[in-house]
Amino acid sequence: MQSSFTVFLKPCLRLKIVMEIVKVLYSSVLRTLTVLLVMGTGAAALAEPYVPPSGLGAPGRRESAGTRGCAFGNPANLIALMPTDNVGLTTSAHPRFYWYMPTTQASFVRFTLERMGEDTEGMDTAEEIYRTQFAVTGESGIMSLELPDTISLPALEAGDRYHWQVAVFCNPVSENGDLQIEGWVERQAPDDELLAELDMASESEKVALYASNGYWFDVIDQLATLQAEAPEDADLQARWAELLESVDLEHLANQPFVSAE
Repeated sequence: MQSSFTVFLKPCLRLKIVMEIVKVLYSSVLRTLTVLLVMGTGAAALAEPYVPPSGLGAPGRRESAGTRGCAFGNPANLIALMPTDNVGLTTSAHPRFYWYMPTTQASFVRFTLERMGEDTEGMDTAEEIYRTQFAVTGESGIMSLELPDTISLPALEAGDRYHWQVAVFCNPVSENGDLQIEGWVERQAPDDELLAELDMASESEKVALYASNGYWFDVIDQLATLQAEAPEDADLQARWAELLESVDLEHLANQPFVSAE
């Protein structure tokens, strides 16, 4: 005849077994949910749509007209990697500018930067603060230029607007170049909330923060830098394509990065 203790023990053992099973199932479900959450976060991170600030639109030619005998290929135009409203914000005192360079017979390329202002009568003024020119290889692709951090070139002032231009010279005696593009840049410091988020973010996470807050020059440079460090990374390639698509430049997503001679 079983003792009362033995009778009491069996339900306890059964309860213990049930609890162990529940524990194993809970751990399995938790791991599954964690994986799904990470996958969902990773998928969301692929989307890098640029959100332009309101009221910043500016005139200018983002894409050059074609010139027979100077540029070739598809596309055969010089194209600024800029938003459709042709103006972008930057947090940097010395930002980097990006553009698409078609296959050309160019002798050289000229880059200029002007500070915009007003005279005493309220008329717009433009002061050239930087100019440089350089030879190119003639191959097509994404080209860039970073403003040098030198005494002769003052840092971009917060709140001021600057006009930049790239001109391609196939005919060296041409005054203004055979192909021209232009755009606008304005330096603006991030607010305290965004600054705190950037301080906590990884280099990859900063891309989405810049994109969603309208910092065009920062997001394109951040993403281009990450791609240069990991050129075979499919996720970065997808994010680059998504960014360009958000400003109607998806046809340039597969263009290689090229440098001057």
